[in-house]
Amino acid sequence: MDHDKIRANLSAYKDNELSGSFRDQIALHLQGCETCCEELRKLDRIDALVRELPQISAAENFASGVISKAQAASAPGHHIWSLPHRILDRFLFLGDSVFGLFRGFEAQEGALDEFGDSPPLSLSHAYFQLIDR
Repeated sequence: MDHDKIRANLSAYKDNELSGSFRDQIALHLQGCETCCEELRKLDRIDALVRELPQISAAENFASGVISKAQAASAPGHHIWSLPHRILDRFLFLGDSVFGLFRGFEAQEGALDEFGDSPPLSLSHAYFQLIDR
């Protein structure tokens, strides 16, 4: 099996997110490949470091504060762009969204990449399109 394909799925393998047959293929590959085993050990070390980070929690009014700020930002007169610029922006966004539906999406065997791959018509795809601006 291809090392790049193995490395791309090591995180999903580690988190038990892969189908049984694909997971078995990776396990078999790991038995004979020290390079990929080292990559898996690096992921283990990263997970251990993340678990050692201090836990934080948001204030009770955090969500309501974000919502109120978002509502205030979307209030009329808050935008600094002129009306033609806003219309052009919406038009370009719509065009990108429509043409984005026609782009090919490679179905991958196993789990999706944590923050990169999402089916084009899913809410997660729309979310990442919006925050990527």
